Amino acid sequence: MNKLVKRLILTASILIIAIIGAIFIFNQSLKPDEDKEEKVKIEAKKYLKTNFTDPTVIYDTLYDNMGNFPFEYAAKVTNKKDHINFLVYYNDEINEMEDSYVSAKWENELDKKVRPYIKQKFQPLDDLIVFYDEQVGKTYNVDPNHPNSYKDYDANPSINISVARKPKNEDDKTFNEIISFLKKDTELKHGTVTLNYVKKGVPQSDKELRREF
Repeated sequence: MNKLVKRLILTASILIIAIIGAIFIFNQSLKPDEDKEEKVKIEAKKYLKTNFTDPTVIYDTLYDNMGNFPFEYAAKVTNKKDHINFLVYYNDEINEMEDSYVSAKWENELDKKVRPYIKQKFQPLDDLIVFYDEQVGKTYNVDPNHPNSYKDYDANPSINISVARKPKNEDDKTFNEIISFLKKDTELKHGTVTLNYVKKGVPQSDKELRREF
């Protein structure tokens, strides 16, 4: 019995040590590397000096430890002239530096146009996300010093509307009115609009409306 108890205690101890070790390794993987953070800041500073005429400031870094972006580290930058926040990073997929300024600029412009209308149409509004792909500027060969307007390009943004309630019968009609508003009033050429029902992260219904134009 003593031998059995000792084996059980030994096995349990080894298991606990393994779990603690795994947790430690996982936590370490969540922490950014200070040297890599400093490196991306240095490279971003060079990139900004070469590609931007407006004054900019690097105010932080972003560490993507989940693989959501085409980079591991990015410099967070503010354009001091228009106060647009964007990223500068080394794209691991194409092996060169790039930025998300144009996408951030167009997101800000479109958001200002659609948010008041959508808030009026859908109450209570839980969230509204206007998203352009980070590489839209490169895709459409847009000069970051002359980004113009989203209206001048065929880029397809995503607009995600989350309403903090159950669906109503009139929501389909209201959704179509928003599509018409986007086409006519905001002069958006293409887009993907999604409506779902979520309140503070909790789904209120499995119904979802989606439209591409």
